[in-house]
Amino acid sequence: MKNSETEQKIKNAASIVFKQKGFKEARTRDIAEQAGVNLALINYYYKSKEALFNEIMTESILTFKQSLCKYINDETTTAQEKITIIVNNYLSLLQQEPNLPIFLVKELYNSSELLNKIKPEEVLKNSLLQKQLQEMGKTNEKKKNLIINTMSLVVLPIIGKPIIQAFCSKNEQEYLTFLEERKTNIPIWIKSMFNL
Repeated sequence: MKNSETEQKIKNAASIVFKQKGFKEARTRDIAEQAGVNLALINYYYKSKEALFNEIMTESILTFKQSLCKYINDETTTAQEKITIIVNNYLSLLQQEPNLPIFLVKELYNSSELLNKIKPEEVLKNSLLQKQLQEMGKTNEKKKNLIINTMSLVVLPIIGKPIIQAFCSKNEQEYLTFLEERKTNIPIWIKSMFNL
């Protein structure tokens, strides 16, 4: 009989291992060690490493998409407020999961299937944020650049942590303070850049 607690332990461990090593480099033995379970249990719950990976990625992508959709379709906030909320929540998520952006980029280069699951164009295409930006007279090109610039300003300090710490002579606490300051600064920069 399957144990949901054991299954969840395996999924949590697999998520950590996949994000650290990527799909190709991760071994089921690594996942078993991380979960503190017998290797045979992984095969019992999941028929293959690929099946486990697909389940974790599908859940992660759906969770991320649902939270993003909630923010960009909130009828009680302006476009400017949405930018601030997205930056704060995205940076907080990446502070908790610093390996996530590198992992996603690596996997996107290796498989177009992952990009088909994310479908970023669908998330933003008919969103309230898009409509609000349209009403402000923003062209499609400006809207795309707004999203790309926001993502870049949020993600780069996470994936570039070692460079930033070395370049700016920041210890761990100073780096964390730097990220907190960006939660305030990025929305200001984006609003100024795109006249919001």
